[in-house]
Amino acid sequence: MKEVKGMSNAFKYGKHYFIAYDKERETKVISDIFKYTSNFLILETNYIDIFSSRNSLYYHYDNIKLNSLFSSYSVINTNYAEKNKVNPKNHKNINHIYFYMIPDIKNIIERNDYYVNIGRVMVESISDYCVFDGEIIVNNRLFFKFSNKMFKNINISKRNKFLFALGGIGDFFIEFSIIYECLNNINYKDIYIIDYSIRKSEIFDYMVNLCYGSKVKLLDYHYCNEYFLRYWLLNCDGSVLYKSINKMFNLYKHEAEHMAHLYKKTLIGERKLDYYKHNEILKKQILKSVSDQEKNYIEGLIRSKKNNIGLQYFTKFTFGGRKWDERNVKAFIKKCKENNINLIVLNSETYSSSLQEFCTKKLSIAGYALLISKMDLVVGVDSSAGHIASFYNIPSITLWGQGSPLALDYYNSNIGFRALRKNYSILAKNKEVSSISFNTVFSLVQKFTKNELSFKDEIITYRDSVNGYNMLYV
Repeated sequence: MKEVKGMSNAFKYGKHYFIAYDKERETKVISDIFKYTSNFLILETNYIDIFSSRNSLYYHYDNIKLNSLFSSYSVINTNYAEKNKVNPKNHKNINHIYFYMIPDIKNIIERNDYYVNIGRVMVESISDYCVFDGEIIVNNRLFFKFSNKMFKNINISKRNKFLFALGGIGDFFIEFSIIYECLNNINYKDIYIIDYSIRKSEIFDYMVNLCYGSKVKLLDYHYCNEYFLRYWLLNCDGSVLYKSINKMFNLYKHEAEHMAHLYKKTLIGERKLDYYKHNEILKKQILKSVSDQEKNYIEGLIRSKKNNIGLQYFTKFTFGGRKWDERNVKAFIKKCKENNINLIVLNSETYSSSLQEFCTKKLSIAGYALLISKMDLVVGVDSSAGHIASFYNIPSITLWGQGSPLALDYYNSNIGFRALRKNYSILAKNKEVSSISFNTVFSLVQKFTKNELSFKDEIITYRDSVNGYNMLYV
């Protein structure tokens, strides 16, 4: 067996553990092992040399007690492990659980790279004998399988489909019809939607359930060894989509496009699609999801004989300078009030205590979307409110700082995230959103109230932005 390069001395004292089991009990075995460690692989192979290595211990599931084999979570009981190992050559099982542990890990288990290196050792060690053979999903949890080439069935039909999506709230409103169209044209037993960023996010889970309900499932992968997960992302059934999305953020200037166009192309190809084709489905879902209490609160904010204008002056994701400064915010609020405009601050939280009095109360995301649907115009930094306004065909004015309709400058990415319709963009030449004066913004608002601000009904393309359509530099 080859030595895994680049490992610290501590990893050289680790042991390979193999637990044989009967195939018909696989789901139970995986569930039981998961109670004690998540850093394991599933193997399908007959006898291989690593089973008898001096650093390997072999067992049969029926002849051990897991609560004795493990002294605590992901920590092996070395005495029990040594006493209960068996000769692998006496067993004919082809199904195995495989994990790698260092007997005394107290001094290194807290290191950030410990589990990543454990994963690397396992994959590189077993790759001498087996090849990656996809995933096994138990109770919507993700596990990884390697098989001897003679057991890998390349003709087996795939039951699972993995779709990767961008996970911001605004992203979901841009992506909805694209993903829904895809779901209507594929046929798999189980379809999983995964956050492209591979982060644990309650917002992502909420939005998947709100948008797609029972049409899809959420995959629990956040406990996975990071090395396993990254390996899977590059080799799974959805790897082409994952790599394509990754490429979207690494385009050369001459390849630049709007996120919606690029995402549609990766998911459903070149065929034409109205980016808002399936909007009514999500609108109904939103209306159904909002509580009566929230609906009453929202109705109480709206004024029937005034222009109702929503303002999102910052986002928690403040990279890119997406925070309009306190002085401009207060002056803009005052100006609207003086001109009999019903300004509703869409932020429920703020970066300054002196702005808290203007905030709306905390709403569910569905409630937040429903509130925006009641607006006549939305003003704000590059964030969710503008995309939700576009979803509801409501005009918006976007304030751009470090980013622009042409590039996510805070990512150095040539990809556009401008609201797709009825948008006017104000761009700060010095890349500081605070340099956009409240007077400049209010002058556009006034033009809107007098029907002097024109918005085309068609989708705003990336080329429109290149040509400066409805863009003001200050």
